[in-house]
Amino acid sequence: MFLCRLPRNAQFNLGDALFKQENYDAAFKAFQKVVEMSPDAKLKSNAVYNMGNCLLEQGKYYDAFNIYKVSLKLNPENENALYNLEFCRAHLVKSKIRVVQPEHGRVEVSETEAFNGQRITLSAKGDTDYALSGYKVVRADNQSVEVQVSGNSFEMPKFDVLVTAEFKQAHKIEIEKNIQNGTVIADKTKAIEGQQVVLKGQGNDGFMVDRFIVYKTGSRNDTVPVNDTVFQMPDFDVTVTATFRTALKVSVDSVSNGTISISDSLAKPGQNIGIIVKPEKGFQLGDLRVVSEKDATESAPVSDDNLFQMLNSDVRVKATFVEATDYYKVEADTMIEGGHVLLDVSQATRRETVALRNAPEPGYQFKEYVIHQVGDTSIKVQPLGNFFTMPDFDVEVSAIFEKSEGEDQQQQQQNQDQQQDQQDQQDQQDQQQQQDQQNQDQQQNQQQQQQQNQEMSKEDAQRMLDALENQEKQTMEKVNEQKVRQQPKKKSDKDW
Repeated sequence: MFLCRLPRNAQFNLGDALFKQENYDAAFKAFQKVVEMSPDAKLKSNAVYNMGNCLLEQGKYYDAFNIYKVSLKLNPENENALYNLEFCRAHLVKSKIRVVQPEHGRVEVSETEAFNGQRITLSAKGDTDYALSGYKVVRADNQSVEVQVSGNSFEMPKFDVLVTAEFKQAHKIEIEKNIQNGTVIADKTKAIEGQQVVLKGQGNDGFMVDRFIVYKTGSRNDTVPVNDTVFQMPDFDVTVTATFRTALKVSVDSVSNGTISISDSLAKPGQNIGIIVKPEKGFQLGDLRVVSEKDATESAPVSDDNLFQMLNSDVRVKATFVEATDYYKVEADTMIEGGHVLLDVSQATRRETVALRNAPEPGYQFKEYVIHQVGDTSIKVQPLGNFFTMPDFDVEVSAIFEKSEGEDQQQQQQNQDQQQDQQDQQDQQDQQQQQDQQNQDQQQNQQQQQQQNQEMSKEDAQRMLDALENQEKQTMEKVNEQKVRQQPKKKSDKDW
């Protein structure tokens, strides 16, 4: 195979360099950007051809075959693309897919025959009160050989396969009636054993969740462990409740030349609170203090990351902004596998809060951010959920994305079961209406607090607070050196 080179395009040359370093995934993305960005038809054709070469080097004959077909449509005179297409065709084998229907449900496949390397999609539907536990794909003539399933799909091997699944009984999740001082909801009304269930609590005016309690339905003393807001579903029906406590208030003084907001306006003693600092252009944070409303001489220490622990009294956040002296660069890593990172600013002052967003590619899910000093991966900056506090040096923001697993398919199946369970749906609607009525006054109060304090969204606040308890996460460092090999050559006829 020959690698096309056009030295006038920087992005194309980047793909060329990454290909020579055998970093084929990164090279593929570099050539893909050429296709997306360049108006030059010839450049697009050669970039698509090189995308096929990246796949071919990894033995992905089916995907490479389809890429070479696109390249030939763009440039029918590309003899190298035609040769490589036929080379891939010679390595493709079509095999059969047979479904063995399991108990308590039904499985369907997107194809009954497929080439090796082709992605096959699976779907499942459980009987009443049953949900998908997982798929299983094995070799037809040797069932001890398993084929890896990722989420709801698998890559077809070079042999016939059998497809089946396991369904488990789903148990009910009920919310205890007449909870005092607040309401509770769960993200599911049914779940199978081992599935994760997420809880949310909403306190009435002046109250907040103290702790969640999950117990076996009909046996209050038989409790299920709850980790903050999450529990693993046991092999029986459960009932969920919560205790609520009087909340302490966090207020923010008005400021000039910037804005100050907080992760929570209601808190309990010892709770971690994040302060969001956004100076106007030309200004930076000067002073930041947290003072007790009960005793003006008592204050909570604020870290360089703009965090403090709640006192045993209402508190007030005070801040000043001064003229900016230095700005530092904020760069996003453009060569991340499995997704992209998006930033709200390209430069920031010291202790300014920078917001982060992530965009996983299909088949991937976000795991964590990795932030370090530009040019020195050993100097790290700790993210706080979807935010970080700017240090006094330039930073690069990267992220780790991992391939999606079967939990997504379980959730899809669970949603289907919920739609079929009309009674549970009606209970959920009634519960939501009750919650709306009970919280009407509190919602109005919260809207006023948001206008005064410019408070961030509850979702972002929760992500920040979750991150505070995981500040020792391991991060990945980039590979600084890669092996460089000789330019790949066109394969000879005798190779295939």
